[in-house]
Amino acid sequence: MVSQSPNPPHPFPHRFDAACFETRLRRIGAREPFLFPADDVPEHFKRSSVLLCFWRQDRDLRVLLTKRAATLRGHPGQMSFPGGRLEDGEDWVTGALRETEEEVGIPRNRVEVLGRLDDAWSGAGHLLVPVVGWLDTRPTFTANPAEVEAIHTPSVSALFDPDVFTREEARIGDDLYYNSTLRWDEGSVFGLSTDLLIEAVQWAIGLEEHHGPGRLSSLRSWLHWRTEQESESTADSRPESSLTNRPRNRRA
Repeated sequence: MVSQSPNPPHPFPHRFDAACFETRLRRIGAREPFLFPADDVPEHFKRSSVLLCFWRQDRDLRVLLTKRAATLRGHPGQMSFPGGRLEDGEDWVTGALRETEEEVGIPRNRVEVLGRLDDAWSGAGHLLVPVVGWLDTRPTFTANPAEVEAIHTPSVSALFDPDVFTREEARIGDDLYYNSTLRWDEGSVFGLSTDLLIEAVQWAIGLEEHHGPGRLSSLRSWLHWRTEQESESTADSRPESSLTNRPRNRRA
């Protein structure tokens, strides 16, 4: 069940200041990221990374997002950060820079890597590391049409407007999840990508909350829920005579 949260608190309560934002963001490498315990990550999860890339533009900052091509098998048409699955032998940073160059044409040697955010995961079966990068000037983009439908560079200051933030509540089993959305004139981003963007911006304005513990809790809940669903599906596929001792109040 999904419902709209009434008047959710905006994640960026402070005034935007571009110079302070950049100074603080550049220190993110000193932040100790929250890592998921290895035992909590299913073996079948793929290792992936994405790049959150910022730059100064006039008196504002911009951040890079891409609208995924409609022909892609996973999450077509959704807004996301450039990135993807790691190739054999790659580390998180190398993978994020390679994917960014392949998707939007930014040479990997142009990106100054500042640090990383907390571990994240997706329901598609990915352990994901968000890498934070900086560009000295606005880049020239070359979108790969096989992967990218459109390139978006929303103003960071515009994301501080209280009217651009909304949040939905979704319940899986007994657990409550939040799905946040940030909007700008040309588009919007929701779900995991919004959570990553909020984490980066909050650090840059002096809010040092870690998002990793909440993500780990939701991963554990999601895996537990999936196990229950699979068990019920297996039970429902058995002959009727084998179901006589089934609990009456199974979860739907």
